[in-house]
Amino acid sequence: MAASDYAILVGISHYRDEKKFPPLKGPSNDVARFREWLLSPQGGDIPEGQVTALTSPDPAMPGQWVPNRELFAQRFNEIALDRNTGEFVRREGRLYLYFSGHGFSRLTDDNTRAALYGADNLGKYQSNLAGTLYAEAAKRARLFREVVLIMDCCRDTESNVDYSAPDLNLFEHANTEGVQMFSIYAAPKRGKAQERELPGSGGLFVGLMTNALLRALQEAPCDIVGRVPGRVLTQYIGMNWVDWYPQSTPPSPRVIGPDSEDMFFRSGQRLEIQCFVLPKVGSGGFALRLRSASLNAEGVVREKDIVWRDANLAWQLTLKVDTLADGARVFELALPAQEHELQSDISQRKFVPGAQHVIEI
Repeated sequence: MAASDYAILVGISHYRDEKKFPPLKGPSNDVARFREWLLSPQGGDIPEGQVTALTSPDPAMPGQWVPNRELFAQRFNEIALDRNTGEFVRREGRLYLYFSGHGFSRLTDDNTRAALYGADNLGKYQSNLAGTLYAEAAKRARLFREVVLIMDCCRDTESNVDYSAPDLNLFEHANTEGVQMFSIYAAPKRGKAQERELPGSGGLFVGLMTNALLRALQEAPCDIVGRVPGRVLTQYIGMNWVDWYPQSTPPSPRVIGPDSEDMFFRSGQRLEIQCFVLPKVGSGGFALRLRSASLNAEGVVREKDIVWRDANLAWQLTLKVDTLADGARVFELALPAQEHELQSDISQRKFVPGAQHVIEI
């Protein structure tokens, strides 16, 4: 379980200024679907108490114009700050910030940023939930080791509205560059996010970007331990965008990956744990090649581990090898339930992964 991960999800379907911000059908559905993925053991695997969902109440309830800037800031500060001392709380996990509703970008932005209009906007009264600024604040203060920002909103340009900054000290942690951040925006600057009723959505309207993200997490190729690299996730969405939305296809989402190392997401595919047995110690230094419809990887066997590398350089990892009492060495991979081919310097065999059998190399 991702015990140190947290998430705040915002979906605003109804606004006080209905003329300027027409009602939306998708945000609450999108929050529910993304929350389900975050809680799933095959998804984010986050404890339920660490996922906060803020959505619009029934529009028939007068005066309930939330989520707004104050409510979001309160929930964010509860995670970011110690309630007794007011000092930063730093965790080794991942923070997810998700926003769906009417949004904008500053006309003068040099970087890719966006904010969600607060539900309480009316006339000249403007408030907003500046998603990008909160993600940047979490990185700057090193509140988490990783930050994932998802903005499923329009990016209409505003010249007379500024982002509402977080209520946090501008302190910059010495290791802020070590924080990895993955950001995905539903539209380019000046672009429109879209929601539709799609085949398989159960008659519900859903945001196209959120739908694509969840679909890619379910379908995109993963590595040998069941993780989908962020760059693969991005490529998979880009390659399938037109096929998924052939009618009035909008521009594909804008993704900004980490500065250095990639970020990984748990694959939603059905995976099987497969055990392999290597020859005894002293036979290191040889190569393994693993191929399937979605994998093309090579491994270099050493005495205590195997260095695996994707042929397209999408990922690389070092996998521990355990030595048994009789001197044999074993390792395990988490692989999709499809046919694979494993080659070594001395053997070649095809197999379908399964926990009930062991493959000797």
